Amino acid sequence: MAETYLDRAGRLAREVQPYVPGATLEEAARRATGGGPRIAKLSSNESPLGPSPLAVAAIRERARHAHYYPSASAPELGAAIARYARVRPEQVVVGGGSSTLMHAIVAAFTTAGGEIISVAPSFAVYGEVAAIHARAPITVPLREEDFGLDLLRLRAAITPRTQLIFLARPNNPTSTLISIAELEAVAELADDVGALVVSDEAYMEFAEAPARETALMVLRGGQPRWPNVLVTRTFSKAFGLADLRLGYAIGTPDTARYLRLANVKWPTGALGQAAALAALRDRRHLARTLAVVAEGRAWLAQKFARLGFAVAPRPQGNFIMVDVGSRGWTAPDFAAAVFRAARVVVRGDFSDRHVRISIGRPSENRRLLAAVRQLLESGPGRG
Repeated sequence: MAETYLDRAGRLAREVQPYVPGATLEEAARRATGGGPRIAKLSSNESPLGPSPLAVAAIRERARHAHYYPSASAPELGAAIARYARVRPEQVVVGGGSSTLMHAIVAAFTTAGGEIISVAPSFAVYGEVAAIHARAPITVPLREEDFGLDLLRLRAAITPRTQLIFLARPNNPTSTLISIAELEAVAELADDVGALVVSDEAYMEFAEAPARETALMVLRGGQPRWPNVLVTRTFSKAFGLADLRLGYAIGTPDTARYLRLANVKWPTGALGQAAALAALRDRRHLARTLAVVAEGRAWLAQKFARLGFAVAPRPQGNFIMVDVGSRGWTAPDFAAAVFRAARVVVRGDFSDRHVRISIGRPSENRRLLAAVRQLLESGPGRG
């Protein structure tokens, strides 16, 4: 019997390990029992302050035109992003979230059987996208002692079949940052085999020195230092527009031109484009968000360390990664206990001993710490 469409699709069940997103607020509410405070969702690295009021107003205004098709290329938003990133508009490609753009990146710049490298632990979507497109996902472990990039291991993993390297900067879930110097070293190694390096900068706005560490530095000007670098970013995190699925990529004009050909048609709607334009204009709201995250990140990291937990060093995202195994907990048990004690959701399903904690509002951060102190008093497994 001839191979069927289901036979061909069956490889996805064998080869793809789907990324499992964190629980939504509604899902968490269904798990909660009894009364109590509003659920604090510190599990999906969302903005603690939500979207800009200007973005909300733009959505309301545009909603009455929802029966019209949006611009497929989003030129006004692309130009605004170019001003924000200090690049040329022809370098910008707007997409339906940076995760969606990753599918287009793989389709445009790799071929069947090619190898796609990422580090571990990191954003699991990289391997998922590689497998969906019948590329070989290769993972390189980060250094165990500080979750830094092991450049020697990465060099050893690169082969003539390497076509793409994904690096999350800052990295998710560790919140550590691969430096711009290390990124350029990887770009040089990739250039030797004709590979593209993607600097996934979903969390770069939260870094202590984003202007100094962004890979956009190597793409600015008439002659980019490393034309084989592509930057992806999102409006989901610092701009608080996760539900609208908006992202963008920035590369050389040539890279951007090819990526547009692989991008889906109408990747974003007019509602999202209007909201993103308004969010880019509201620099005050962005500054407040970044300040709340920076203060909360330092406070939480310090408090967890004083309670005897090991925290991944020098966190740069809007989250921290905590080794709860250092205090006798498993990650799933710790996350479940915190939720029962305080209705606070943290991410504890990606590791046996590490949890990822998003930075919330000050009151949410304090509620989390109070619950952790209570759990420590009762002992592991009895919260």
